[in-house]
Amino acid sequence: MIQVDSRWTSRRLSILGVIGALLVTADQITKYLVRENLTYGTSWPDNWELIRISYVQNTGIAFGFLQGQSELLSLIVPIVLLVFIYMILTQPPLNSLSDYSFVLILSGAVGNLIDRFWHGAVTDFIDPTHYPAFNVADSLISVGAVVLIGTSLLTRRKQI
Repeated sequence: MIQVDSRWTSRRLSILGVIGALLVTADQITKYLVRENLTYGTSWPDNWELIRISYVQNTGIAFGFLQGQSELLSLIVPIVLLVFIYMILTQPPLNSLSDYSFVLILSGAVGNLIDRFWHGAVTDFIDPTHYPAFNVADSLISVGAVVLIGTSLLTRRKQI
């Protein structure tokens, strides 16, 4: 039997679950709006040089790595997510913000996984002209990871 950490009450899981569901919904709505209002490969507004909205499909992972490996990623990502969830539920918290960071990371991963299963690729649309396009889910993963790493480093520094 799995020994779940005592901080995971049904109320706390419910609150974090609702937050996660809202984040996944926001990600899916933004991607839907892009797919419905832009033709694949087009950008809005035209000729902007800083940042624009572009309809891009990514069959790989971050920065286009493993491009064209959607089937492999559709198998690996759910396994990684399950291991990640198991670790979160069974280990004590890393710091006071770690559980919220995990919700951001999991929500982003689930949002991109939904795209991978429903559309065969992840819809990216936030397009800084000199940086690869990304989406809300990618932002959730990045912010969650930065907060997690930053607070872990600060917590460790205080202990030294």
